[in-house]
Amino acid sequence: MTTDEVTAPAAGAPSDSAPSRIDRAQHLSSSKAQRRRQLRRRRAVAVVLLVAVVGLPFVVWRAIPRGAGPPKPVTPPVLGTSVPRPLFLPSLVSLVAKPTIFPGTPPALPFPPAGQSAVFVQGVGLLGATADQQSVPIASVTKIMTAIIVLRDHPLGHGSGPSFTMTAANHAAYIHDATNDDSNLLVVAGERLTERQLLEALMIPSADNIADYLARWDAGSIPAFVKKMNAMAKALGLSDTHYADASGLNPESRSTAVDQAILGSFAMRVPGLISVEDHPSMTFPVEGTVGNFNPVVGVDGVIGVKSGFTSASQGCLVTAAWRKVGGHSVLIISSTLGQPLNLPQVGQIDLQLLDAAASDLEARPILRAGQPVAAVVAGWTPQRPHIVVKGDPATVVGWGGLPVRTVVTPSIPYTRGAPNGWQAGDTMATVQVSTPGGVQTMAFATLDRFLPPAPAGWVPPSSTGSTVASAGN
Repeated sequence: MTTDEVTAPAAGAPSDSAPSRIDRAQHLSSSKAQRRRQLRRRRAVAVVLLVAVVGLPFVVWRAIPRGAGPPKPVTPPVLGTSVPRPLFLPSLVSLVAKPTIFPGTPPALPFPPAGQSAVFVQGVGLLGATADQQSVPIASVTKIMTAIIVLRDHPLGHGSGPSFTMTAANHAAYIHDATNDDSNLLVVAGERLTERQLLEALMIPSADNIADYLARWDAGSIPAFVKKMNAMAKALGLSDTHYADASGLNPESRSTAVDQAILGSFAMRVPGLISVEDHPSMTFPVEGTVGNFNPVVGVDGVIGVKSGFTSASQGCLVTAAWRKVGGHSVLIISSTLGQPLNLPQVGQIDLQLLDAAASDLEARPILRAGQPVAAVVAGWTPQRPHIVVKGDPATVVGWGGLPVRTVVTPSIPYTRGAPNGWQAGDTMATVQVSTPGGVQTMAFATLDRFLPPAPAGWVPPSSTGSTVASAGN
């Protein structure tokens, strides 16, 4: 027996040095099973993660109430800053007395014995008037409103406006007025006149034919233009004034001295009107040089306004003149109607009224510089600082018996964010001093000392929070 035969194992017998085939098969089968189990576990984890990633938005969406929209991002406050809180405003309580009366007695003006008169001070009020204020014919004084409407609808600015070519019909209208001895301006076919020249013809030689021409140009017809005139009179509160034409030839164009004094003051504020009437004479292309029917234009500060005369109206004149009162330039308007005199004599009546009115006027300080006009009230502090008049005294032009009203209007500065309070010198209000003719002067009012803001967490006692109360009388 060879050595190999002795040492070689028998066929099918187990070997001490290597696993048998059965063992190797069993070992391979166990390894594969373990790898399969690991792969299944990994797949299960992947599926769970996938479901979580894909399904989470759906779950969140389902949790949001319908109509609420997506959740809004919340931005955290930056370190070192504070979150803004509401700024509550204080209120102002007026310290100004109720409407005061200008010291002195009402003036006595030298009114004429016939007709009616009135004197109005622009921006101040009606100085005086005769008792017999009845609506009467006003002749060419009507043209004040005609000029106002034309300049309102067609402002001149710094130019002369559009240019117009006169026709044979315009010349015929001149012939008609000249034949009837109505005031007029000679025009011929082919002559060119600007809007400014037409307004100068309306106000200086008081041309009736030009009044009708301007009315038709502005509104298409004289009745349509008259409707505008009456609408303006109503808007200005001229309750005793009614217009029937653009020229004043119709005696149904009627008014009172008071209404015309007020209208004269308004007219002097219309841009362009003074520049077309403040001339003692004017030169036109064909007519040549003509004088102003207002006999006192250019005399002693007189800058307007308009004269009128018919048999129905008698002498009528509205006069405006500048006068100096306590260093202030004041425009005084005198209106005189129904005078059985010629126009130069009516002009002298108005000049006397203007001079007498100027002597009755004076300028008085109503509020002094530094005067307290309101107390500042804040619910979060017992402090009661004042606001005081800043700058020069508030001076008013007036006469004895004139009512004067002072109104304090809050303008408290409002700043969003965490406030630092209001400092001394901060402007807290405006102060307006007015008389029946309007606001005469305005001043600012400033805080006289520091006012702290409402502390954090402070809640107003009322549900509406703090308010800013207007102060006045």
